[in-house]
Amino acid sequence: MNSDDQILAAELALGLLDDAEHMAARQRLLTDPDFAAEVAWWQDRFAGLAEGTAAVEPPSALLARIQARLTQAAPAGAARRWNWFTGGALTGALAASLAALLLMPDAKVIERVRERVVEIPVAAPAPLVAVLAPGEGTGREPVAAVYDQQTRTLRLTATITVPADRAAELWSIGSDNVPRPLGLLTAGTRGAIRIEGDMVLQPDETIAISIEPVGGSPTGQPTGEVIAAGPLVTS
Repeated sequence: MNSDDQILAAELALGLLDDAEHMAARQRLLTDPDFAAEVAWWQDRFAGLAEGTAAVEPPSALLARIQARLTQAAPAGAARRWNWFTGGALTGALAASLAALLLMPDAKVIERVRERVVEIPVAAPAPLVAVLAPGEGTGREPVAAVYDQQTRTLRLTATITVPADRAAELWSIGSDNVPRPLGLLTAGTRGAIRIEGDMVLQPDETIAISIEPVGGSPTGQPTGEVIAAGPLVTS
């Protein structure tokens, strides 16, 4: 069984062949036991990908809209097979099928079948934002904070001014009301801090800024004045 036959068997199992190719491959199943065994192997490999996934009937006009857009975007003469859209809902099984293919030693088979699987972009999570209200009597303006969930970076939109012998430190306070240090803000600049380790900021957590000794709080908890605080919300 050469690599082209393996590819054909995989495409038949995945439903990627057009009408003429599909008919020819089905006829070959009746006369070529090796090819039939190869198709059965692929079908068995892919059978588990749909477990736990409920079938969903797509809107009647969906296929026509998809084909119209693909025809519009495809280069002239480019060969594409899209009949597998009619088999049901588009699910994560497509991505999982690539993982199964990686178990095959033949790189050519992997690459050729991968070309026929549509890559579905995953939308980046929306950033979280917070308005850090100043403490009473500080004479400071509110500060906006933006947390990029994809890069895990927290940025402030204003400069925090502190005395020369002090430092501004960022804190996260969750539902347990325990402050957790996020890092020190560089004096005289708009701060940007990347959240490291296992800590992940969530909506409704409070972001706070306190004034600490140079080098940060010596106790791991705020020891100085909290000059601004506010909850993170989805933008």
